[in-house]
Amino acid sequence: MTCDEKKESTSATTSAKPKRMIVVGGGLAGLSAAAALMKAGLVQMGHEVIVLEARRRVGGRAASFEDPLTGGLVDACQHVAMGCCTNFLDLCKQAGVAGSLRRDRTLYFIGHDGIPAACTPSVWLPAPLHLGPLLLGMRHFTFREKTALALGLLRLARYNRKKRGTHVQKDSGIQDETAQTWLEFIGQPERVIRLFWQPVLESALGESIDLVSVVAARKVVVDGFLAHRNASDLYVPTQPLGRLFGEHLVEWLKNCGVTVETGRSVTAIQLDATGRVSAVRCGTEEILCDSLIVALPWKQAARLLPDIVPVGNEHLTGSPITAVHLWFDRDVMNLPHAVLVGRVSQWVFRGDDSQKNVPGYCQVVISASRGLQGDDRDVLLATVISELKAIFPAAREAQLLNARIVTDPTAVLSVRPGVEAVRPAAVTHVPNLFLAGDWTATGWPSTMEGAVRSGRLAAQAAGGSLIVSQQWQTPDLPKNWLVRRIIGTR
Repeated sequence: MTCDEKKESTSATTSAKPKRMIVVGGGLAGLSAAAALMKAGLVQMGHEVIVLEARRRVGGRAASFEDPLTGGLVDACQHVAMGCCTNFLDLCKQAGVAGSLRRDRTLYFIGHDGIPAACTPSVWLPAPLHLGPLLLGMRHFTFREKTALALGLLRLARYNRKKRGTHVQKDSGIQDETAQTWLEFIGQPERVIRLFWQPVLESALGESIDLVSVVAARKVVVDGFLAHRNASDLYVPTQPLGRLFGEHLVEWLKNCGVTVETGRSVTAIQLDATGRVSAVRCGTEEILCDSLIVALPWKQAARLLPDIVPVGNEHLTGSPITAVHLWFDRDVMNLPHAVLVGRVSQWVFRGDDSQKNVPGYCQVVISASRGLQGDDRDVLLATVISELKAIFPAAREAQLLNARIVTDPTAVLSVRPGVEAVRPAAVTHVPNLFLAGDWTATGWPSTMEGAVRSGRLAAQAAGGSLIVSQQWQTPDLPKNWLVRRIIGTR
């Protein structure tokens, strides 16, 4: 979308006095909120949209650091989207960075035998039958285990804890249960749980299956696999996130009239006599505003808004993700990515050629990494290298040039049973104050898609009174009649 593109809607209205809308936080949630306000035409109508970011660079957790060998940028942790992430992909398309996302339709699973299983959904069978070739391609499972897995996917898709008196409720009388509890209850084989459900759900949700809710697991299965033939496609950035979001996305926003200021830490929010936000404070500086979107991580938001944002408890807590960066003197992988089942390492990604890293760069990602290897980084590094050498013959002869372990202790919101009850909505009791962030109530896990959706929800709440007709959210991938029948919707 070009910045001078005419808006299709002719029903937009604006007040005589231009409004100043401030977004606090330059992560994906804040940037998507600013982009949504701009796309709705508010900037073109004379309103101000200002993003304030405390750090020197925007992007939040989608950040990069300098490659110690080449001086280029390397992502602190590999971020991957899926075909079901319609709002994230739409934002990338709007900003002109969609071409920097590599689409991997085939998923590579590597079992204990070290032989990759190329699992590709069908391009012509309708959903959910398109998953047949993917399941059959999992050579580390027996036919009986594949059948059990297929039935488990279908039963999870039909799970509905609110619906009483059906076979679903007979499966479990527990109102809020974990994915592992439910999978064991329905009789999923131990190997299927350990070699499929655990790596898939933990990487998608960022939390261990003995902690995540079965409702969140169902979201992954339905939207990420069953809903559409393209739902499970991986979209892997081929440029560092610091460049995609910290440079290209910001440049696009600025060219479209959005103001993005870095090094601007908001320390307080000022209310007027009527209880509305009137200004934000950056140290001693006061910046007046007509509406405010706070798009900070939930702990920072709670410190800034203690009366609005819930503090952490057993329901609202974070989950750690660890990335192990490895630089070898040669290529050690012959695959773009691999799911390593039954190992400490969960996913491994090969450095993309366009990132111009040394040939042997790869990154191992481990979700729910609390207490990993006894929190001994040397033991973890040795374990990861040993696992790569057991899988990839080239790694056995390669020399390790450098390594770096990066752990974010609260990388994602832990989607445990009960968390949905405490995730706040975009709208608050302060009329012109709105919340964004992947931890808010988006209906999605704590992902890039969840962050973008939260920003758009907050923008809709903030700008809805100024824009009468506007599509703020990108629709989900369409579900055919068979999928709708399976999951119990029309």
